[in-house]
Amino acid sequence: MNPLREIRTNPRQFLPSVLVVFIAALFGTAIMQGIAILTAWLSSEKIIAESETAQNLLTMVGFTFFLIALFVSAIVIANTFSIIIAGRSRQLALLRLIGASSKRLRRAASAEGLIISVPAAVLAFAASTGLAKAAQNFLGNAITEEVALLTPTMAVPALATIIVTWASAYLGARRITGISPIEATSQAVEVRPEDARASLGGLTASLILLSMGLTFLVNAVIGAADHRISLISVVLTALGSSLTFLGVIIGHPWILPPLQAAIGWLCGRTAVSRLAASTIARHPTRNARTVIGLVIGITLIVMFATAMTTFRDQLLRYARSLGEEGWGGLEDALATVIDKSMLFALALILFSVIIAVIGVANTLMLSVRQRTQEIGLLMALGQTPKRVRRMITAEGLQLSLTACLVAVPLGIGFGWVGALTLLSPLLGLFAPSVPWTVVIAVIAGTLIAVFVASREPARAATSISPVEALEAV
Repeated sequence: MNPLREIRTNPRQFLPSVLVVFIAALFGTAIMQGIAILTAWLSSEKIIAESETAQNLLTMVGFTFFLIALFVSAIVIANTFSIIIAGRSRQLALLRLIGASSKRLRRAASAEGLIISVPAAVLAFAASTGLAKAAQNFLGNAITEEVALLTPTMAVPALATIIVTWASAYLGARRITGISPIEATSQAVEVRPEDARASLGGLTASLILLSMGLTFLVNAVIGAADHRISLISVVLTALGSSLTFLGVIIGHPWILPPLQAAIGWLCGRTAVSRLAASTIARHPTRNARTVIGLVIGITLIVMFATAMTTFRDQLLRYARSLGEEGWGGLEDALATVIDKSMLFALALILFSVIIAVIGVANTLMLSVRQRTQEIGLLMALGQTPKRVRRMITAEGLQLSLTACLVAVPLGIGFGWVGALTLLSPLLGLFAPSVPWTVVIAVIAGTLIAVFVASREPARAATSISPVEALEAV
């Protein structure tokens, strides 16, 4: 299998991965260059003077959000290559039949990821540099220090994105090891389900992580009720949230499919919805990998919004409890700072959600190409193009609803425990302040984004000829 020939033969199948790489690299590079410009501007205004604390804090926050986006990108890219490989089963089986090893084919697939990532990352670096230059020109004389935008450090995000893409492509191509040469002699394009059952090892690891994480979080809530929160408790709370979230991520092949089936059953009041639900049920693991990217992004948005809103409301409540003087009238200023910080964090996390939405659209598009015969037969049996388009759109919306069903409770819980850990010495146990405006906006925005992203896969589905599908039977 020649990677360059595969890319030249069918470049469209790689476009979503190229877009994900571009966005991730652009996000990381823009953070690095933006921090450099912001630091120079603050120094010029003598706000941070000779102190490097603000710069280090900004760098740490920026890298944290970039790593989150990079992690979501890795999931999306691995899922993309997994579906691409599934669609090439017959071709790969023929190569295995004439002597090609699975290891060699897997290396070739990972080389495809490397080849498509390099130009995308370079283009993202150039675009970010252009935006940074424009920002410098806009600030003009407000910056008195020279800003180095073309240092090796600035290229670290692009390089990291290339490496992650290369590794993700290799991981996504692991299905090659399960393709038998005998498949080449079959008339079927795919003789066995695309989704392998999730490993028991992954389930065991997930249960262990969830048990440990939930134990830490429950202890934090009990400690908050007794006003006995310490620095160790804060560390354990952060560790508990991380372990619980990691347990959900590792165990998603077991956790998400039952929820996907439940959402499909609830939404399956029409023939179109039932067809969409049955398609999702036939490929539970693949669709679970698609959903987990959205789960990560939505959870982080809801978590930060809940934590900051609860933190603000409880601090204001505490200030009012001090009497008429309170904090000398600084309550409103504090609320403004917290709200602006929350908007900044949500804007950064939004990149992860965008990448995850691209992943959903990518899965739908590749699923349509893989199901050419099935969709063509449906149209030959009387399904109208409009109903086929609605079926594809319904698949994306059902997957998005599953992500919201998991992510919103997780985000509210993590955000509440985080605020509780910090403020319980002052206020004891208190209920979370759920930012319903943010929650509703996130759910509505996700559904709308997925609906728009599913239009192209839906259009591609209706271009399938029923005659060609019948000839392939």
